[in-house]
Amino acid sequence: MCGRARCTLSPAQVARAFGFPTTSANADGGGDGPAVPALHLDRFRPSYNVLPGAYLPVGAVRSRPGCGDRERGADGEGPVIQCMKWGLVPSFTNKTEKPDHFRMFNARSESLKEKVSFRRLIQKNRCLAAVEGFYEWKKYGSKKQPYYIHFQDHRPLVFAALYDMWTNSEGEINHTFTILTTRASTSLNWLHDRMPVILGSKDSVNAWLNDASVKLEEITAPYEGADLVWYPVTFAIGKTSFDGPECIKEVKLLCHNMIIGVLWRLLPISWT
Repeated sequence: MCGRARCTLSPAQVARAFGFPTTSANADGGGDGPAVPALHLDRFRPSYNVLPGAYLPVGAVRSRPGCGDRERGADGEGPVIQCMKWGLVPSFTNKTEKPDHFRMFNARSESLKEKVSFRRLIQKNRCLAAVEGFYEWKKYGSKKQPYYIHFQDHRPLVFAALYDMWTNSEGEINHTFTILTTRASTSLNWLHDRMPVILGSKDSVNAWLNDASVKLEEITAPYEGADLVWYPVTFAIGKTSFDGPECIKEVKLLCHNMIIGVLWRLLPISWT
């Protein structure tokens, strides 16, 4: 499961994470940027506490006007980066319906072919989502302790995702996406039984985005790399309004003190 994440990446960082080309830094000191079409990036708001319903930069291969053989063949397809809302709204959703982005923010990779909302998207509507890390909660008694999961070298995590387009009653076309999940890796199954499908190499990113012949079971297997690390963070991350660097600040767990306290209460007290 993945329902909270951190994404403060620049457009160029997103492009590089997807393996898309970038422009060189400008002579006047400006930074580099994506060398592919970038659509609606003004809608993206960098955040340490992203949740479904927010816009995120997504990478996809789509039809592009004027795109010819040099890109993806005569069909005029090529890579694009586009801001889409996290939380899939299927194209067949009633135009007057209020979209619920929490309903399909994740999609179980094992059952993609069984659900009409996802099955029809597998061949042509694959995409990528990049974040610096995501949050997961572990239950300890009546409390749930959040953890921040990220790559040890702080490179972006790239998730396998699917997107769709829905037109509302006002004729506006809305692009939305869902992040694929799989069973937890052997190192993370203590925390949760699910995890996002992490594409940890250039080959896996390219295979998901460009090679529909690759078996889903292979590309959506749990990421088992030892470079995926985690640590506990503040309970405040559970508040949707909480944002900023404090979200990812490591906190010390009180488990040791709790154990000592329990043992102290169990020990017989002697005053002699």
